[in-house]
Amino acid sequence: MNSSASASGKKRSLMPMLRFAVISIAVLALVVWMILPPMETLRFQKYNLESTRALTLPLISLPDVGPRPVLAFSADGQSAAFISTRAAVDDEDPQTQITVIDVPTGTAKAGPLVISNSRTPPTLEFSRDGNSLAAAGATEVRVWDLRDSREVATITLPDVRLQSRRYVAISPDGTRVATSIQEPDQDPGLWVFECETGQPLIKMERTAGTANDDRFVFHPTENQLIGTADSDSAQMHLCVWDIGSGKVVQEVITNEDCQTLAYTFSLSGNRVAVAMYHGSREYYPYVTTVFELANWTPVTKIDNGNYVFWMALRPDGTHLSLVDGSGEVALWSADSGNRLQNFQLGLPSATAFTGGGALLLVTNTDEQPDSASIVNLRTAE
Repeated sequence: MNSSASASGKKRSLMPMLRFAVISIAVLALVVWMILPPMETLRFQKYNLESTRALTLPLISLPDVGPRPVLAFSADGQSAAFISTRAAVDDEDPQTQITVIDVPTGTAKAGPLVISNSRTPPTLEFSRDGNSLAAAGATEVRVWDLRDSREVATITLPDVRLQSRRYVAISPDGTRVATSIQEPDQDPGLWVFECETGQPLIKMERTAGTANDDRFVFHPTENQLIGTADSDSAQMHLCVWDIGSGKVVQEVITNEDCQTLAYTFSLSGNRVAVAMYHGSREYYPYVTTVFELANWTPVTKIDNGNYVFWMALRPDGTHLSLVDGSGEVALWSADSGNRLQNFQLGLPSATAFTGGGALLLVTNTDEQPDSASIVNLRTAE
């Protein structure tokens, strides 16, 4: 009788210890899971600073977002174009100009290309082959052939005042540009123009409510334009247009309200990343989605938590460099969506990958808003 009671007492005394052990192991596992990065991050070969090249011209920055210079990289990261001001001559006002440099050497390869002073800083965009550059201001779009600095076209347009800037996209071969137009007393629309003649070719359908706010881009290999189009539900959907007909040929995202902030393609052309603001989401509305471009299959989604200013895909499409509105840049896995590396190198404003896989960042500081540096980072051999 006594031995049975004793055994029962021991069993009851072991139960709290067992529960404590289970809870302790669970808490420890949770702490380890929260503190340690994923195994992919542990295996990842980090990018390290290799060189820095200063851009000391009086650069022009984007309004209302701090000292972020207006700069564009070519698809292969070999060229960079940036906007600055030219010193006034006699009684003339300072002139806005574009300088195009060879990134590895820092030497000028085209320009300076003079553009009209605009109430907002122009948007810059390289053609995919790197031979052409388009600049869009409040009242015009200009296109240059960078091989001889020849101005191909100046397209005069009505002043677009429904957006903070006029956006522009240029076709892979530099023969066409797309931009938003709003004639007086007319709905806005997204139009494609021929560069050599400056003549409008066609208007994309269902763009009356989206052309003034959203980014758009030419498909790298097809006769298509990618952007957002109106829908019957009053939402904007990520769509693909056929440029020949101006018709929507595919709706990529149909169940969420999309505002497109930035696009980037892998150099191989197999993947595209699209940064969007989803107005229909209550939480985490800023999402960057990586797609397989052949069939628009989503590979991964990154809830980056802030407005995306710039991003770039590694040439093989495996890594995504993303600059957001918080003033930081991070490297993400385009396959899993894991954050791989953060960079603390000043205030970042633009990013690109070279054809060899080096990572480029443009950084500057609040103390020197009219200058910047192109930072080159590489992984250890």
